[in-house]
Amino acid sequence: MKNYTAKLSSETRKVNILLVDDRPENLLALEGVLDSPEYHLVSAYSGEEALKQVLTKNFAVILLDVQMPGLDGFETARLIKSREKSKHIPIVFITAISQAMEHVKQGYSAGAIDYIFKPFHPETLKMKVEAIVTMHRYQEQIKLQNELLKVIGETSIDTITTLDEEGYVLTVNPAAASMFSYTPEELIGNHISIIVPGLMVEGDHESCLGKTIETFALRKDAFRLPVDVQIGEARMEHQRIYVCSIRDVTGRKQTEEERFRKIFDATPCMVSLRSLTDKRYINVNESWVNNTGYDYDEVIGRQSDVLQYIIDTDDSWGTDFAPRNAEKQVRNAEMSFLTKFGDLREGLLSTEIVKIHGEEFLLSVITDITERVFLEKEMVRFDRLNIMGEMAAGIVHEIRNPMTTVRGFLQMSRDSSSPEYFDIMIEELDRAHNIITEFLSVSKPNPEKRKLKELNSIIQVLFPLIQAKAMCTGNHVSLELSECPPLKLDEKEIRQLILNLSLNGIEAMPDGGTLTIKTFHEADEVVLQIQDQGCGIKEELLEKIGTPFFSTKVHGTGLGLSVCHSVAARHNSKIKVETSGQGTTFSVCFKVGSIEGLSESNIEQALTDIL
Repeated sequence: MKNYTAKLSSETRKVNILLVDDRPENLLALEGVLDSPEYHLVSAYSGEEALKQVLTKNFAVILLDVQMPGLDGFETARLIKSREKSKHIPIVFITAISQAMEHVKQGYSAGAIDYIFKPFHPETLKMKVEAIVTMHRYQEQIKLQNELLKVIGETSIDTITTLDEEGYVLTVNPAAASMFSYTPEELIGNHISIIVPGLMVEGDHESCLGKTIETFALRKDAFRLPVDVQIGEARMEHQRIYVCSIRDVTGRKQTEEERFRKIFDATPCMVSLRSLTDKRYINVNESWVNNTGYDYDEVIGRQSDVLQYIIDTDDSWGTDFAPRNAEKQVRNAEMSFLTKFGDLREGLLSTEIVKIHGEEFLLSVITDITERVFLEKEMVRFDRLNIMGEMAAGIVHEIRNPMTTVRGFLQMSRDSSSPEYFDIMIEELDRAHNIITEFLSVSKPNPEKRKLKELNSIIQVLFPLIQAKAMCTGNHVSLELSECPPLKLDEKEIRQLILNLSLNGIEAMPDGGTLTIKTFHEADEVVLQIQDQGCGIKEELLEKIGTPFFSTKVHGTGLGLSVCHSVAARHNSKIKVETSGQGTTFSVCFKVGSIEGLSESNIEQALTDIL
C-alpha cells in the first residue's frame, strides 16, 4: 500500500511537456535535452496531432516548430490560445528558418512567450523550460488553494467574510444567506456591524485577533442569535485584509441553558434570581422553597420582604440580599435567615451580579449549614469536656505531690520542730501555687488588651533577661531582627510567649549552644522564630507538644507551651514546629492582613431561559 501511494504521488508530481515537430530527428534531440524524471514528454508530429493532445491533457509548456506541413506553428498556436482551457499554456517557438523580425513578431502575436532559433544551446533551452515549469507549478498550487478555499467557503456552515481595515465587507460566503437571510450582494460594501453590532467599530482591531469573541448577531428580521466570532489578519503589501468567521452557537447555548436549568433545579443549595432595580423575585429553585417554607407562587413577583436575613455580625434585620455596594459580590458570607414559620436557620451566602438583555439581576446562592453548625458546636463542647477531664486528672496528680510533702513534714513537726521543715513546706506550697497559676492562664480567656506594637521592641526589652539565663547555663543568644510592620499585640502575653519559648530552647541545649531569635516579614505574615541547637524532639512526641501536663523535661509541668498556644490563638496566629537532630525551631506566624479575591463569571446566556 505504501509503495502504491509513493508511486501515485511521484506520478502526480510529473508535469506534461508537449514537443511538436514534423521531423522525428528533431523530436529525438529535444527529448534527449529535456529528459528528466520530473517531466512527462509527449511528442506530436503535426499541428493537428498537437491540438488533439491539448484537448486531452494539461501541459506546463509547448515547444512548437514553426514550419510544418498542413497547420503551421503560427496557426496551431492561435487555435490553442483560442480555447479557454488551453489559452494560458506557455508556447515557445523553435525554428531553423524565418529569423526575420516580422516572423518573430508574428510568433509573439500568435501567443508565444519565447522564440528560439536552431541550432539552440541545450543548457539554455533546459534552463528556460525549468523556469517555465516552476512557474507552472506555482500557478497550479495557487489554483488548488483557491479551489479549496472556494469549496470550504461554499460548504462551511459558518459565515466567512473578508473585511477591509475599516470593517467593510469585501466578500462573503453563501452561509450568510441561511444564517442572516441576507444575500451576499446585500452585505458586500456594508459594515460588518450590520450583522454583528459593535464589531470593529472602535478602531482597535489588534485586541480582537486570534480570540474567540462571544457576542450576539442580528438577522435581517432583527432576531438576535448568539454567535462566536473569530478574526484573522492577512497583509498584502501595505494593505490589511481581515477574515472574519461567524458561528451560530444557538444549539450550544440551549444545551448550556438546559444543563444550567437542571443544576438550578436539582442543587441542594437555595438559589434565587432577582431584579436589582425593584428587588422582585424572578425565579427560585425547589430547595429554596423547601428550606424557607414559602410556596413558589408566594415568592415569584414579590418584593424583597419575603425573606428576612442577617449577615455577619450586623444586628439589624434586613430584606435585601444585595451587598451594600452593588458592584461588589458576596462570597460565603455567614448569615442567618428566618423561615416562613419563624425558625432561625444558619447559612453561607454568595451573590453574583449578572446582566440579561441589558438589565441587572442578582443571583443568590445560600448553603444551609444549620445542622453543620450544630454538630460543630457539639464537637467543640465534647472536646472541651475531654480536655477538662485530662487537665483535671493532670493537675490533681501534680498538686498531690507537694501536698503529700507538706502533710508529711507537718506530721514530723509535731514531734520536733525544725526551721528547715518550714522552708521545705513553703517551697512545695509555692510550687503548687505556680502550677495552679499556669493552669488558669491556659484555661481562662483573658480580656483583649491589644495595641499596635513593634514585635522587635518587645524582644529587645527581654533580651538582657534571656541572655543572662543563657550565660548561667554556658550558652549564647543571637538576635537577627528584620524590619517588620507593627502588630496588634497584648504586650504582657507576647512577653510570656517569648520567654517560655526561649527558656525552653536554652534548657534543651548542652553547654556552648546558641539560641537564635529571628523576626522577618513574609507575604502577609510577620514571623517570630526561636531556634535552638539541642538534640531535637522525637517525631512520635511532636503531636503531643503543647498538651497540658505533657512535658519532655524531668521536672516540667507541660503548661508552658500550652500557655504559648493559648496566647497564639488569641492573637489569631499559628505556631509551627520544625525539628531535627541539629535542633528545633518554633515559628510563630502573625497575620498582618488578608485580601479575599472576588471572581466574576459571565452566565448571562445560561440564565436567559430561567427568566
